[in-house]
Amino acid sequence: MKRLIILLCTLLFWSAAAQAAPAWSELTPAQREVLSTMQTQWDGLPNEDQQRFSALALRCSQMPPHHQEKMRARINRWATLSPEQRERARENYRRLQAMSPEERQKLMQQRHHRRASQACCNSPKTE
Repeated sequence: MKRLIILLCTLLFWSAAAQAAPAWSELTPAQREVLSTMQTQWDGLPNEDQQRFSALALRCSQMPPHHQEKMRARINRWATLSPEQRERARENYRRLQAMSPEERQKLMQQRHHRRASQACCNSPKTE
């Protein structure tokens, strides 16, 4: 019985992993519109990224307009990243997810203070 459960779990895992990511032509017009900046690189994206972005584009159409704008800006920014920058972003995300909520909050506060001090020091001085 235990072997059967392990076998079934393995089959489910592999069948989910083997699902083909959608081709650009298989995306809905709404998905293609949201992901338009990624059209030229779509075929070169890993299957996981294609699946993730196609699902994200579906959710985007159901978001309030201001959330849609933010999502589109993030997708556009991602589209401009090099593969090395994308991998670094993934590593940073994994590291952030491994932190406790308290550690994340502390890090975000430090980042906010650092940005505020940079904005203060970089602003043009009037005389």
